[in-house]
Amino acid sequence: MSDNFVNYFPNATELTIRYSFSKPSDNSFMTRLYRIVPLVQITKLFISLANFTVEQMIELIRLTPSLHTLRLEAVSINEISSKLIRESDLFQCVSKTNQITNFELNWLRLQNIQFFVDLFPQLEYLKIRIDKKEIQQIIRLLFSKTNNQPQHLVFLCISQIPKRCLRELNMLIKSEHLLDDYFIKFINRNLYLWW
Repeated sequence: MSDNFVNYFPNATELTIRYSFSKPSDNSFMTRLYRIVPLVQITKLFISLANFTVEQMIELIRLTPSLHTLRLEAVSINEISSKLIRESDLFQCVSKTNQITNFELNWLRLQNIQFFVDLFPQLEYLKIRIDKKEIQQIIRLLFSKTNNQPQHLVFLCISQIPKRCLRELNMLIKSEHLLDDYFIKFINRNLYLWW
């Protein structure tokens, strides 16, 4: 990227970023990106970065107010920083103002799912890849009546899981009355659940 361009792609509404930060807090990247693409009109964002932190993700979401689809290959987050970030003014602002309804994350841990549910309260579609050992806990977390469940979520895709998970999840949902009316399908190692 060169500093010479200002809005080099003035009509762009989708953006894919593949870049390796020299260090996790490389703010010059955001500045350069802002000069090349008018971020306020971006509606779909796909990020495949090696050292992308959750702080950078939140800042980028703040700069893209029209964003409704976000796909991440990976994002760096741990439990300690997660708690600190949740308390920040930036997290509070972004969670109240973002319009993200579609979110895909290549790998998500149980301890981080509530973080993203809280960050994206308008979420309708969630596609995740998770450890098969955590599937039942994540389903319980997402659909439990006592937890702060996503209000708008209507479609869930869990990718790269064994077919036996279909039967296990179906039994879990029915036995614990997590959903009343739902459909569940298994296609090409992906489990689809909508209600």
